[in-house]
Amino acid sequence: MKYRSITALFLMLIGISLNAQIQDNAGEYGFKFLNIPLSPTSIALAGRGMDSFSNPAAFVLQPAVSTLNKQRSLSLSHAAWLGDTDFNNVCYSFSDRRKHFGLILRNLNYGEIEKRDEQGNVIGVYNPLDLNLMANYGLRLGASSYVGVNAGFVYEKLSTASALGISTDLGFTILPPLQDAVISLAIRNLGFSGAMHEEAVKLAPQAELDLSKGFTYNATSVNLAASATKSLDEPFKGSFSTEFGFYDLLFLRAGYKLNYGAGDISAGIGLRYNRFGVDYGWAAYEDNLSDVHSIAVHLFF
Repeated sequence: MKYRSITALFLMLIGISLNAQIQDNAGEYGFKFLNIPLSPTSIALAGRGMDSFSNPAAFVLQPAVSTLNKQRSLSLSHAAWLGDTDFNNVCYSFSDRRKHFGLILRNLNYGEIEKRDEQGNVIGVYNPLDLNLMANYGLRLGASSYVGVNAGFVYEKLSTASALGISTDLGFTILPPLQDAVISLAIRNLGFSGAMHEEAVKLAPQAELDLSKGFTYNATSVNLAASATKSLDEPFKGSFSTEFGFYDLLFLRAGYKLNYGAGDISAGIGLRYNRFGVDYGWAAYEDNLSDVHSIAVHLFF
């Protein structure tokens, strides 16, 4: 009964968020980098990839899901993001299938931006910066249900102003009575921040739902996934993705995003050997935006 109540609560929150209209003050929300895909695996799988074993940072988007697979890993990833920005993170993940602990440091670097006076003359440069340090704790409740929470600090710096805030996420993952199927739900970006230019930067809460089904035949595996997200300041978004695994050594990935505006198609590849792994992810963008390329290295121990 307790697990059914938790499931009903998350479904209600997801439903409210998915049916919510974009608020009139949507432009006031900040810390948007919290929704950037965390790894090449996520980028290749349409920005999601929650149930891929090669996505140690999955807990950032679904706080309970990383508890499912036994693992201990350290990962470094770099992405040449939109424009001239760089997105980097360091992630530690440990799970014994009863509980999970994760820690991630992520940084969006905008590079140097020119400062100009009222006449348009260059008078200097500045380096905007977004930082997030977040910890995760996931716990197995029963044979088929898991809960998780993320909590951390967010920091945003522009030219001469900055803001520091606290961000939290709540997640619930269940294993339905269907082999190798997973359902994960989350409410993310709950929190608050201090003022920037005498006005607090708001976080935009977001509801997320991920569904996946795996198939295995001899040494080959296939995972099919779909997701739905709804933020207070953006329209409904969805995605579909698939990952093919061969002998737990080679992984091929592809995804398609719905209603994401400038980008839709993504793909990638992953390699595993003993305790080491390398992943590459690519996402296509339009509207004069450069494509995204990302690479990560993993140490499993």
